[in-house]
Amino acid sequence: MKKMVVTWMVLAASAGAAHAQSSIRFSGSVYGGLGLNSGGDGVVRTALTGPSSFMFSGREDLGGGLAAIFKLENGFNADTGTMASATSFFDKQAFVGLQGPWGTVRAGRVYTPAFATLALVADPSGTYSVLTSTNLMESHGVRLNNGVIYNTPGFDPWTYARSGFYGAVAHYFGESTEGSSRNNATGWNVGYGEGPLVVELSHQATNAYTSVTQDVDSRSTIVAANYDFDVARAYIAYSENSARNAVGGIRTKDNNDLLLGVYIPIGVSAVTVSYVRKNDKMPVNNDASVIGATYDYFLSKRTKFTVGYAKLHKKNPASPQRLANGYTGTTAANGGTSAVTLGITHRF
Repeated sequence: MKKMVVTWMVLAASAGAAHAQSSIRFSGSVYGGLGLNSGGDGVVRTALTGPSSFMFSGREDLGGGLAAIFKLENGFNADTGTMASATSFFDKQAFVGLQGPWGTVRAGRVYTPAFATLALVADPSGTYSVLTSTNLMESHGVRLNNGVIYNTPGFDPWTYARSGFYGAVAHYFGESTEGSSRNNATGWNVGYGEGPLVVELSHQATNAYTSVTQDVDSRSTIVAANYDFDVARAYIAYSENSARNAVGGIRTKDNNDLLLGVYIPIGVSAVTVSYVRKNDKMPVNNDASVIGATYDYFLSKRTKFTVGYAKLHKKNPASPQRLANGYTGTTAANGGTSAVTLGITHRF
């Protein structure tokens, strides 16, 4: 299916006035396939499932190098036709912003700088497929509501293009009646992207307040890099994650994550291999690791066939760590320790 693009010209009524060009685009992806999950309470689960999405995005040239942009993105389940979120229609992205020679400012529901580092720099799967690093690594909030984020000119959040040094800073307002600091988050990243090398450092601080006895402050820092060797692109990332309940100063999280990965293009196909290790420093010692691989065969520029496998190893049998992602139809409640996927993705 061809991209649906609507373009129009708005001409000023007065003579000599500049004109602006705008475009609205409808795009997305649909995934369908078979997911096999085992090891969750000893039960094998099978699902014809997979996360899909569609997005409306637009850009208007305002003149003088200034442009207005927006994105509205919905996640849905192709196997049932239901929305991925029961409470939010545009559950993925929903923002409006301005872009100019000075950078980009966006407001709404936007990706956190730390998750952008994880998805765009650290993870060879891009947090897609059964290999998604979020099976084990901290997700850094993914997308948060009520956000305002600024990106410097070195990084274009519209195209994800990088040029030299860049950075971002963001704040997400908790809108809590308990105080301005409740349920909010602040994050930033700095990076460099030129030629075959991309390297990035991100940090995020988040408050989760549910009651006077549950007021948890968490901190996550991730450094990631990838390098294109022509025959393959190698990935590495390391993160430190901690959390403490303000009541009594009780530590609720203390761990670090390591990711190693590689993406190998082979003609009209590609192999992706990923290894993630979590080192839990809490007394329960929920250490775990995930290793897996996917094979993609590109039927066209927009359509690919994928087969993948991932295996979770846990040091503590009672650990809550599980493989949980939409490609196998699993959640944190019903995820297992191994997963196989076989499916097709079409982007439009």
